[in-house]
Amino acid sequence: MKKQYYILLIFIGFSVAILESCNKKPATKTIILSKASSNYVNWISKENTVILDAYTLLNTDSILALADGIILTGGEDINPLLYKDSTNLKVCETINYRRDTLELKLINYALQNQIPLVGVCRGMQLINVATGGTLYGDIPSQIGTTVVHRNNGEVMHEITLNEACPLIFPTGQNKFTVNSWHHQGLKDVSEIIKVVATAADGLPEAIVIDPSVHPYMVAVQFHPERLGENNPITKQIKNSFYKAIEEKL
Repeated sequence: MKKQYYILLIFIGFSVAILESCNKKPATKTIILSKASSNYVNWISKENTVILDAYTLLNTDSILALADGIILTGGEDINPLLYKDSTNLKVCETINYRRDTLELKLINYALQNQIPLVGVCRGMQLINVATGGTLYGDIPSQIGTTVVHRNNGEVMHEITLNEACPLIFPTGQNKFTVNSWHHQGLKDVSEIIKVVATAADGLPEAIVIDPSVHPYMVAVQFHPERLGENNPITKQIKNSFYKAIEEKL
């Protein structure tokens, strides 16, 4: 009788645990945008996710402690002195020194703490600079116009995969048409970066950090947040980003 009593207690306890697990709400995730806009927020929003704009907040350390994922967004030119090239100062457009400092801090934090990170346009360029690479200061004047990367605004052009990269691109094809709006790009590529896609002029269009250094740090030169929510690349990056966050949790 006593044995049956204990078996009943174990069964009840197990049943309660299952019910509590089923009723438990999913953990809220916190995504840090280096500088937010509605396009980025709309792209990366998901149920049970909080999105914070690092550029508008004063205490960066406190929000980084909350970060489950980080996205470096597009924007101004990067200060060429960060990669020791004073000649590019004359071809730079707007430089946002505060943003350079902030985003370098985000990159270093992500590297040290293995936080999943996606870089977009400027974000890809700064990841390269932060890890030892350099940039072209002005693509048309320094490598030519074989591919037009901007023309008074956004343009479209084709890119080719150097190898399959399911973290960024859906499988089954090796050419994609993407949007483009930049006049700077990767020149000397960091030793810990692998270029996985290029434009016809050889300019890097997508990169991943060596997984032995970081399990999920990827970046693209184009703008997935403006390609539309049904674009396969837009969906692929978002899905792999959240998968990396779940795996780290």
